[in-house]
Amino acid sequence: MIKIRHKRFETSRVVSLLWFALPLLLHAQETTPLINSTLEGIVVDAVTKEPLAEATIQIAGVTHSTKTNNSGEFQFVTGQKFPYTLIVTYIGYKKKEVVAHGSPITIVLDPNDGAIDEVEVVGYTKMKRTSLTSAIQVVKGEDLSQAPYTSVIEKLQGQVPGLLITNDSGTPGTSVLVRLRGTNSVNSGNEPLYVVDDVIINSDNLQGLNLGGQLVNPLSDISATDIESITVLKDANATAIYGSRGANGVILIKTNRGSSQRPRVNFGVQTGTSKTRNLWELVTGEEHANIVNEAFINNGGLYENRPFRPVEEHTAAFPAWGLPEEQQTYDRLGAIWRTAVLQRYNLSVSGGGANSNFYVGGEYLDQPSTVKAQDFSRYSFRVNLDHKVSNRLKVGTSNNISTTPRKLIRVGDGGTGLFQAALHTPTFFPIYDENGLYTTHFTFDNVYALLENTDTKSNSIRSVNNVYAELKILPSLTFKSSWSSDYNIYKESNYFSTKMRSGQPAGSATQINTERITLSADQLLNYNVSTTTSDIAVFVGNSYQFTDKAGQTVTGSQFPSDQHRQIASAGVRSGTTTASSNSLLSFFGGVNFSYKDRYVIDGTFRSDGSSRIGKDHRWGHFPAAGINWRVSNEPFFPQSDNFNELRLKASWGLTGNAAVDDFQSLGLWSGGSNYGDNPGIVPSQMANADLKWETTRQWNLGISGVLLKQRLDVEINYYDKYTKDLLLSSFPVQDITGFSSITYNAGEISNKGIEFIANSDNLTSKTFTWRTTFTISRNTNKVEKLLQPITGGYRQFRLEEGHPISSIWVHKQLGVDPQTGNVIYEDVDGDGQITQADRQLLGSVWPDFEGGLRNSLTYKGFDLNINITYRWGNRLYNYTRYFLESGGVRGTERAIQKSQLNYWKKPGDTNVLPRLSSTTNPDGSRNYEPASANSYSSRFLEDASFIRLKDITLGYSLPSRLVRSIGFAHAKATVTAANLITITQYSGPDPEANSQTNSYLVQGMDFNTVPQPISFLFGLNVTL
Repeated sequence: MIKIRHKRFETSRVVSLLWFALPLLLHAQETTPLINSTLEGIVVDAVTKEPLAEATIQIAGVTHSTKTNNSGEFQFVTGQKFPYTLIVTYIGYKKKEVVAHGSPITIVLDPNDGAIDEVEVVGYTKMKRTSLTSAIQVVKGEDLSQAPYTSVIEKLQGQVPGLLITNDSGTPGTSVLVRLRGTNSVNSGNEPLYVVDDVIINSDNLQGLNLGGQLVNPLSDISATDIESITVLKDANATAIYGSRGANGVILIKTNRGSSQRPRVNFGVQTGTSKTRNLWELVTGEEHANIVNEAFINNGGLYENRPFRPVEEHTAAFPAWGLPEEQQTYDRLGAIWRTAVLQRYNLSVSGGGANSNFYVGGEYLDQPSTVKAQDFSRYSFRVNLDHKVSNRLKVGTSNNISTTPRKLIRVGDGGTGLFQAALHTPTFFPIYDENGLYTTHFTFDNVYALLENTDTKSNSIRSVNNVYAELKILPSLTFKSSWSSDYNIYKESNYFSTKMRSGQPAGSATQINTERITLSADQLLNYNVSTTTSDIAVFVGNSYQFTDKAGQTVTGSQFPSDQHRQIASAGVRSGTTTASSNSLLSFFGGVNFSYKDRYVIDGTFRSDGSSRIGKDHRWGHFPAAGINWRVSNEPFFPQSDNFNELRLKASWGLTGNAAVDDFQSLGLWSGGSNYGDNPGIVPSQMANADLKWETTRQWNLGISGVLLKQRLDVEINYYDKYTKDLLLSSFPVQDITGFSSITYNAGEISNKGIEFIANSDNLTSKTFTWRTTFTISRNTNKVEKLLQPITGGYRQFRLEEGHPISSIWVHKQLGVDPQTGNVIYEDVDGDGQITQADRQLLGSVWPDFEGGLRNSLTYKGFDLNINITYRWGNRLYNYTRYFLESGGVRGTERAIQKSQLNYWKKPGDTNVLPRLSSTTNPDGSRNYEPASANSYSSRFLEDASFIRLKDITLGYSLPSRLVRSIGFAHAKATVTAANLITITQYSGPDPEANSQTNSYLVQGMDFNTVPQPISFLFGLNVTL
């Protein structure tokens, strides 16, 4: 019967591997009789008596094996008759052999130092944790945050030292800033490489619509529900095997796969609410009017011409707005917020048999933003299959498809943005006129016109697929062939109605479709052999990757009515298309040698050929090497229960980066420069055949140990990174060339840092456990060489030699003169005048140190997880405050926040803002800066250090007897709260705010950024 079942699967494996394995396996499980013996049981901890999840059970002498479920339970059918011997293994516990005389059986495991022998995935190979020469961190799926983050990367915040994660915005599905061991590059990208089940994921943003500094996050297409573990590769020795693609670190994501047990059905639901608090506080209409009047008079204006005075005194030259006390206060800011209700449902089925396993899972997520008119949804479906065709051949596939609809609205910068309408429109300005129609501000739109008429949406459709075959050529030699694709189409559209400023006079619309596909193929030979004293692993392979991207944009205006919104109805239409592609061919190899489980040496070498690099330097060569000394296995190491393990490691390597736009080394001509009806082309880019790889040298020193009877595991790493031949996309050239700039290699950057992580078992008893993980890291970034300073799009950000990337370039405010109320700036050049020459680089947006603290407690059926994240020493430029504390200089054009009321009013006033005036002081300074490239004050550069209770989750697992009595294998309820407490001195709503502008220099700027909300969620998870 087993043979027949195998043949049925064999004859249809091509189809079953794709979609139809689940019903076939379920049918086979039902119709195949139990041969010889059926074994059921549970694996538990010897101390706590709690079930142990994912223990591996193997029958001695037979290849059949299985794993437990999350409750430690297992069941399988075997060809062995009772009694027979089982070998049971579980990470962190001693291997145990037990004899099964019948079913069911309880297997009790004893803790030991097995945790330090855990196997890690490193690039294209696996090795023991004790044999690692590289800096690697693993986070299990069950340790990921339960907070309502749409991207799995957000769930890692604070858990991996050296991995800086900033939740740029509180809007679900928007961008997340991720930096691993600092910022290496200027134009060539700083995102780590993301690999999901051997598929390299594109993290490039396909967004075409300008949302005022709000960018969508392409990694939100991937559900965190399916994740088994995440491995972060940090140093060059670990990442060099990925070549240029791993220049900024590598994040390996492993999704759930089936195990050799009867099918298990898991269903989860999570629902709750989110609400934004600690918003900006604006002045009343009367307070605004008084500030404007006083600024007008301080600027030399006559009292009788002040802006707010009796209307009957109105003149054409100096119009009147009415007396200050007559100005009402209109709340626009409160109109844009809501309590958002989240819903998440996931269903999965997993299991398998002796030769096959499967995992099928789906998720639906609906997560509106706390800002009205913004919604995020995701539908995802995953199928993972593995089948052992024979003792020599194994095949498998991983498939994920998702669609992510979004409703969007412009926030951040721009006169047509929602925050400009709600936050920056003066509070005295009426919302409706006497006829009940929308009022229109001088610059900004009406907030209700935006909320009621905005029609901006997008949808991402994404399919990530992999198929592999693994052949055992010899007992020690295997060959694996893997083929992958990542296909993404991103559709965007908006329509501006005639009731909105952007839609006047007769409506306007835009539709953008962007399509990107990445195809890759990897071929790998692995040779592993072990002797009584040594282990050696050798691998060689090659990889090919091709990426194609195309886009179409169509626009329309002059619509017959707001009911006709398709561009085909527009009176004026236009369109454009784009296309681009690149390819990467690679050859690589490596060796790892271990002797007596004490000394390890390994090395890798990879050659990459990229179409993006100039023809004279197309191939880059990236070597890496590392050593590991397990000191605790030396005869001289003292045997002690308080000092169980000590390891020293060191590594060195080179990685390359070619993440610039396609065709940057080529001379290009562009079409579309037509003369009349005749086509024409013009030169658009100057060639640079000498364009080189951007190269980073990195070395790492590490020490790790296990202490106090295996209860404390610590690791410290120090690294030094140096990047040369920076790829700069706007390098200036002489006008005689006919071009203003080219992409060129110029500049050098360094990153140095230290990382620390400690995992401790604080208390362990039969009923209570308490475990803690603490991380802290520090990175120092510095521009070592640069021909000339580069200023960002927002001109208070600057790249300059001797300072970190994205340094803040402003006038240093020393205080306020208590006698005159005038601002005092530092006169750097001592010429008695405050000019642009006196601007200084005064702050770094990067923290001095950051990390997290995680506590996990269990008591009987209860578990409690508390995540705290913190950051210290980073600066944030509060650009919102720059406009809202304008001291009345912008008059009736901008709103004013409450903090402005603390201004200088009379001689002797201290700890106040400067007096209300925009006139130039005798030394050339100004009390309040207009929107000028030459006038930015350090007063808006704030300390954004914080300690945040990121999330807290309380769970309760129902008693096993009760759960089984109602037909379940496991049931657990959870309650989660996110962002409950934030301790910070930053004056804005959120110290993590980061307006994304697609500018490589602009980081650490808060401009109308949606703060992260407080969320409360209830979850239920059951297993059948």
